[in-house]
Amino acid sequence: MANKSRWEDIKKQRGDPSEEERAGVEQDLALGQLIYDLRIDVGLSQRELAERMGTTQSVISRLEEGGGARNRIDTLARVATALGRHLVLSFPAEVPDRMDDAIQVA
Repeated sequence: MANKSRWEDIKKQRGDPSEEERAGVEQDLALGQLIYDLRIDVGLSQRELAERMGTTQSVISRLEEGGGARNRIDTLARVATALGRHLVLSFPAEVPDRMDDAIQVA
């Protein structure tokens, strides 16, 4: 998976990022890693997941590298459905100490 090099690529393109940009990139990378981990857990290739979602393998690759899903709840919902999972959005007053199979984005 290319997440390890993605941050370095972004820094080269944009220079030193602001804290807000850095946080956004880190959230995107965490989401990509989560999608990758869930896909591997169910034993699907990128191509197989793409077929289930009605998209291409390159879209899945881009998602797993931390790009392409920002603010696209419909895309994340399609990923969840294709993996036999549920997408849950929440706006709790306090974030739980532990969130399995989840990332915190705000």
